[in-house]
Amino acid sequence: MGILLNIFTIMGFFGNSRRFYLQEERRPSARPSSPANPSSPARPSSPAEPTTPANPLQPTTPRQSEVATSQMDANVISDIVQNENFYTISQVAVVSNAITNDNEVDANEVLEEDGIGEEDDEDAFDNNFQVPSTFGIIEETNMTTDNNWIVTQLASKNDFTQELGKDSFKDKEELIRAIKLYSIRTHKPFEVVETRPTLWTIRCKLHLQSGCKWQVRAIKRKRSGYFEITKYMGPHTCLYNNISQDHPNLDGSLIAQETKHLIKEQPSISIPALRAEIVDKLGYIPSYKKVWTGKQKAIEQVFGNWEESYSALPKFLCAVQKFNPGTIVEWLVSSSTNEEPMEFRRVFWAFAPSIKGFVHCRPVISIDGTHLYGKYKGTMMIAMGVDGNNQILPLAFAIVENESYDSWNWFLSYIKIHVVKEREGICLISDRHLGILKAVNQHGSPWLEPRGFHRYCLRHFINNFYEKFRNSELKGLAYRAGSQNQVRKFNSTMEEIGKLNPQARQWLESHPLDRWTLAHDGGRRYGLLTTNLSEIFNSVLKGARFLPITACVQLTFYRLVHYFEVRRPLGNSSRANGDAYTPHVLVKQVALMSKASAHSLRSFNREKGIFELITQRGRNVQVVNLEQKTCTCGKWEVFKYPCSHVLSACATLSLNSWQYVDKCYSIVKYCDTWASEFSPLPHEAYWPQSLFKELLPNFELLRNKKGRPRSTRLRNGMDIKEGRKANLCGICKQSGHNRKKCPSKPR
Repeated sequence: MGILLNIFTIMGFFGNSRRFYLQEERRPSARPSSPANPSSPARPSSPAEPTTPANPLQPTTPRQSEVATSQMDANVISDIVQNENFYTISQVAVVSNAITNDNEVDANEVLEEDGIGEEDDEDAFDNNFQVPSTFGIIEETNMTTDNNWIVTQLASKNDFTQELGKDSFKDKEELIRAIKLYSIRTHKPFEVVETRPTLWTIRCKLHLQSGCKWQVRAIKRKRSGYFEITKYMGPHTCLYNNISQDHPNLDGSLIAQETKHLIKEQPSISIPALRAEIVDKLGYIPSYKKVWTGKQKAIEQVFGNWEESYSALPKFLCAVQKFNPGTIVEWLVSSSTNEEPMEFRRVFWAFAPSIKGFVHCRPVISIDGTHLYGKYKGTMMIAMGVDGNNQILPLAFAIVENESYDSWNWFLSYIKIHVVKEREGICLISDRHLGILKAVNQHGSPWLEPRGFHRYCLRHFINNFYEKFRNSELKGLAYRAGSQNQVRKFNSTMEEIGKLNPQARQWLESHPLDRWTLAHDGGRRYGLLTTNLSEIFNSVLKGARFLPITACVQLTFYRLVHYFEVRRPLGNSSRANGDAYTPHVLVKQVALMSKASAHSLRSFNREKGIFELITQRGRNVQVVNLEQKTCTCGKWEVFKYPCSHVLSACATLSLNSWQYVDKCYSIVKYCDTWASEFSPLPHEAYWPQSLFKELLPNFELLRNKKGRPRSTRLRNGMDIKEGRKANLCGICKQSGHNRKKCPSKPR
């Protein structure tokens, strides 16, 4: 009836179109038509006021060109009415009715205005009337709508299996997933009536409220082993009135199946990103808890079970040791005999290529710890080196129960034994964790002079200073003092701090200056102020902190494989091009050479290379001694490559300044750092036997509470961004309002 309504509306709107139809069909029993909208009777057109038919495809407020177009369309349709048959007009009607008309009227009103009522249907349409072919099969066709509504009424089992896309399923999980997706797509929730390994029966969730008889039963066939739907009662006769953005059957298991591919590519993907994927795929917005639960299930599906992962770890590390000789693995377990089940406590590992590469790096090691956020708590400790191109080289890893003196001492002792070995003069950079300080400063420690050197991370040190005095200006001055490379500038900054707060200066001077300042460091840091290198790699391993332990260790292995595979050819190509030093130093030296030409130089001893230089910009005086390899600016001693003052002196003596660059920056050392290769691991059938018959997790570290774990990071000043200046009003330049709400705004 709605379609016939549209036909009569257009026929009445075009005036004489019905007469044309009567002439074509020659049906004398039809009555003359009237306008489709009785409230807006058609008026005769005149030159002063031309009448233009309302075209729903045209805008409501046309411009002059659009009015001309509308008039032309009306003329075209008028020609169609005079020269074409009803089939063409019906096609125009269908196209026009695709646009919603705000002036639609009730079908009965249209029939009454056309003179056609329920009593005289037989007079209006005799038995010879032929329905146009365009509408001839409408009643026989299931009307389809968008994806938010049921496409067909599934009355039989065949219809239902066709809608699912298959009639047999390889396992129960595949069957459940298909029916869940169907339930979400049709907005009809279900509930499980009976479930067994070989049987699954469900029914409409609203069977009690609405009496809906919809039911599905599936069993597992013995011959094929496939699940098949054996019983279907449908279609749904219920109306789901509970308006919600979520769906009862959209649970964590389905979310895990739909987002598993994303988690496999990026384990650290955020919950909002996964939720957006579900919204895009299924059209529902699940709760945060549902998505988090689904992510945990997907992690187990992709990376393995948490408990089984502990048993698989010893076998994996044994395989790495066998196929990559020189790799070090140290265990700490609780059981006394190998025959009993072992309980995991700690594990330390260092890959052979990293140990070999550290010999050619700067003698600096940065250490840091990061918390694990999986099913079991723990801490991953990382030791990081730096190559001649200022790139990180992961040296060693450990997973321990927590950060303490015992765990840090255990980790540092193995670094000394397996990584540093007999190499002396290594500088260790760390934060001021009490466990680290106690392990480093104990009697006979290899990290104290003269065997080694311990330095504080300046960022952590200044944060401790800020927590005590809570002054942003003092914090900035303290960081400037620690990062100054000249003693003169350091003393000047300390005086400024003393003027603002004498206690703050006293607190800074109470700590050994060589531990936290660059000016008194003696060049042991090689210009590295913080433990950012370790924390950079922590960000790389951010996704691993949520994974089972074996997947976490595997990620460190394959990440290092990638590092060596990418950087090895870069070093070889630079050597083939004739480069003698790494790009990091080349860029620095080119910038300093342009600066050196502006210095004024006075010679004091050309044989020993002693010069006095006056800088052009600041008119500062610096003294260079090439024989002792010193400059009063401090940069040469700190960074181990010539400053602009040394370059100016070398140019005066016609000396090659590259001879004063430390060997660790050479391209030869860089190539040697990344020359070692990792060997791939074959099929597990070729792996050696595990050291332990069974390795159990440390159940003391099991997270008791379900759901999203709370972060164990201690929030401090480093986690707080510096506050921005308040926005000021553009009129009165005061804070607290803007130009729109300014009280001084002229009325």
